[in-house]
Amino acid sequence: MYKSKTHIALTALFTSLSTLSFSKNNMSSFYSESTFLALIILSVVLLAIAALLFGIKKHLTALNAEKNPQDAEPSLYQSKIKPIIDGWNPTIATMAIAGILLVVLGSFGYKFGMEEIGVQQGYAPTQPINFSHKIHTGQYEIDCKYCHSTVEKSKSASIPSLNTCMNCHKYVKADEKYNGKTSPEIQKIYNAIGYDGDNMQYIEDYEQRPIEWVRIHNLPDFAYFNHSQHVVVGKLKCQECHGPIQEMDKVYQYSTLQMDWCIDCHRERGIDSKNNEYYEEVHKNMLAEGKEFISVAENGGLECSKCHY
Repeated sequence: MYKSKTHIALTALFTSLSTLSFSKNNMSSFYSESTFLALIILSVVLLAIAALLFGIKKHLTALNAEKNPQDAEPSLYQSKIKPIIDGWNPTIATMAIAGILLVVLGSFGYKFGMEEIGVQQGYAPTQPINFSHKIHTGQYEIDCKYCHSTVEKSKSASIPSLNTCMNCHKYVKADEKYNGKTSPEIQKIYNAIGYDGDNMQYIEDYEQRPIEWVRIHNLPDFAYFNHSQHVVVGKLKCQECHGPIQEMDKVYQYSTLQMDWCIDCHRERGIDSKNNEYYEEVHKNMLAEGKEFISVAENGGLECSKCHY
């Protein structure tokens, strides 16, 4: 019987550890590896303390029973729990414990792992140049479309070329902050495009190289999104999806970009058909029926083929 109970305990332990390992692999976007390791160590320490306290209590109870045998009464464990455990079938008990652990820990791993795969909300990678939207868009109020020039014409907002940067930074060096020397971040632009900031001229026969920006907002390949459709037709502002970009020194992903986030917007957002020639003819019949509010969903915004084809 002792070996059977030991077998059950070891099986439960190995099952829980393997399930935790599975959960850990699927929680990379929620917990870091160091955090997970700390939780494992903390759990082991707490289990050790609990086992120690249980052993002390058991020892004190035995000593009391030896000194006062007439007062000794069977404990709750001995009178109620132990008979049940003794009657367990080791195989069934092992399967039951393993099943419970798999369901509980597997559900935990799914919730904080599988549902978070590909969701990069809050992602803020370090870029090769510390470009501040707070300075350019917030302080100097440069229109987003000046740099992201294709946002009204293409599915992508585009990354500005270095020539766009040089329209201003050919003269703006921020040298007042660096004792007359060009800002180190602006110098990175000069180094990439081949510009001599001191003499204010381009270097001949210079081998230019692109700035390798790190992409932040990234949809799966099976999801289609068109910036021009949302900006021109939908009249969305950048901040509605990208958050307070004008306040960001370091850009991060503001929204989840998950499917339910898009669907909620399509259900709640109304179409301004009165001030939008694109919808004038399309919604003539809807407006004739007395509808004052027409959502994107009613205009086909929930059709699968709109985003997946």
